[in-house]
Amino acid sequence: MIQTKTILTLLFVSATLLLTACTTSPEMHTQTIPNSEYRQALAATDPAQFVLPAPDSEAEQAMLGPVKALFSDYSRDNLTQNVTEVYAEDVYFRDAFKEFKKATDIRDYMLEGLKPLEKAEFVFNRVARSGGDYYLDWTMRLDFKKTPPGTWEESIGVSHMRFNSEGKVIFHQDYWDPTDIVYRRIPIAKQLIAFVKGQM
Repeated sequence: MIQTKTILTLLFVSATLLLTACTTSPEMHTQTIPNSEYRQALAATDPAQFVLPAPDSEAEQAMLGPVKALFSDYSRDNLTQNVTEVYAEDVYFRDAFKEFKKATDIRDYMLEGLKPLEKAEFVFNRVARSGGDYYLDWTMRLDFKKTPPGTWEESIGVSHMRFNSEGKVIFHQDYWDPTDIVYRRIPIAKQLIAFVKGQM
């Protein structure tokens, strides 16, 4: 009973803090609400404006190859050297945590994300194309420094990407739930997530 009261108290405090943040910070990040930046990016990167390779062609594989290579070898050296080669200088990027409009900011963000990790990699399961829109279905694998070596944790997600005529990424929207693999590492979040899941 005490534990339930404690969790309910934590839930109330967290909800209050969240509501306060929502009312005081209109710039609060969202991953999936189609905000004005997202809508503007969709319009600005309309595939009809660009010359893209034919579906299932060698040229298309050559365009997708650098993206797969960048994420398959998610290491400091590879990211440092290749993020700005894969992404156009002006780009729209949004994931579960951040939103960026410059390739250099994406690179710095990815490098910062490596700090708690021993290793990281993405395994691409499928790539689907609809007109000039690409949807990459992936499994992210993370080996955290705070866990025994080789303790890989996995999470699935999808990236929606668009390319320019030079084959560089100009739009990247991730669809991924960080609840299990990231948020549960934060003590209060771990308790709240467990509580909410237990109520369903």
